[in-house]
Amino acid sequence: MEELVTTAIKYHQYFIGAMLIIALINLYFIFTCKEFSKKVKKVNPVYYAMLASVAFTGILVLGINSFHMTHAVYLMLVVFLVIFVMSMKLFKKYKYGSPDEYRAFAKKKYILDIVLIVATMGLVYAI
Repeated sequence: MEELVTTAIKYHQYFIGAMLIIALINLYFIFTCKEFSKKVKKVNPVYYAMLASVAFTGILVLGINSFHMTHAVYLMLVVFLVIFVMSMKLFKKYKYGSPDEYRAFAKKKYILDIVLIVATMGLVYAI
């Protein structure tokens, strides 16, 4: 049972790291490329897959721990929900807004994602 817990936590951390790297790549494309739409179309599904993987492994670890809620778990849930809601708003801007609106919102969203992920990792490991 301990091996399952450590493996699930390890994969959870790997997916969070991958999500952070993909957010940085997306931010790089948005800041540097004039024609970023094609690159974003390829990178965004991977970002959302990592977000789903983080949610799945988080629920798995939470279930293994008998749904014992701590302050760190509540923080991770809030951060996940903020990232998820902002991703839905970003998709809406991509689908129905102008490229300039999308670029401005995407800059804010990915910077916020990076800050939230790094802050959450720092706080969780500090607790």
